[in-house]
Amino acid sequence: MRKNKMLAVIAIAMAVMMAATACGSKDNGKSSQDNPTEVSAAETKVTGDKSAGTDETTLGEDESDSEEDGTAETTASDAGSLSSGVFTSKSGKYQITPPGGWTIEDDGDESTVAFASPNGSDMLEVIYVEGDEADGAREIYPDTMEEYKEFVIRGEDMEFVRYNVENGKDGSQTFRYAIRYKTPQDGARYYAISGSYNAATKKYISAAGTVESPDSAVEGQIEAALDTLKLK
Repeated sequence: MRKNKMLAVIAIAMAVMMAATACGSKDNGKSSQDNPTEVSAAETKVTGDKSAGTDETTLGEDESDSEEDGTAETTASDAGSLSSGVFTSKSGKYQITPPGGWTIEDDGDESTVAFASPNGSDMLEVIYVEGDEADGAREIYPDTMEEYKEFVIRGEDMEFVRYNVENGKDGSQTFRYAIRYKTPQDGARYYAISGSYNAATKKYISAAGTVESPDSAVEGQIEAALDTLKLK
């Protein structure tokens, strides 16, 4: 996947999230309105212009081990390493299992990592931010899908597969929703995201999948990957 295509996909996620930000400004107080809700730099940061094949490097020691015990090779990036199908961030703070056969795409550091499908049409992106910057990375979603839909542009063209949001009194939030586009938006026909913001520890993490492939099976692969996202 080339850099310009990745930027286009991220723009889809930003458009949906920014609509949710507008919702947050009208929330009933269960979300913290004092926190900034603009999209963070981590969400738009993309470095390099490499293909999935050249973006990976093989760790010599791990490669030797894999040859001895027959396990899958370990590939690494600036964000972390993918071993036996499980991606672990460089500091070990989070893990996710991308769909089988997907490869590490353009990445900068562990705050942002993307995985591309074999055909390059689909993407899974993880964003992790902690500290004061976590307030800017997060988006404030309203409690209900009905409230959300009131503020979403092209709402009539979007089918909400699910919408699950829980807002804590301290501003913490967990969220997971999925949208199927009746008319593909910038090529994307399905978008799903799952994540959380912890106000006490100031940690934000999310994983978002964007599907362009006509094969509906990819949607299930994305959902299965979102199930595996976890903080360590």
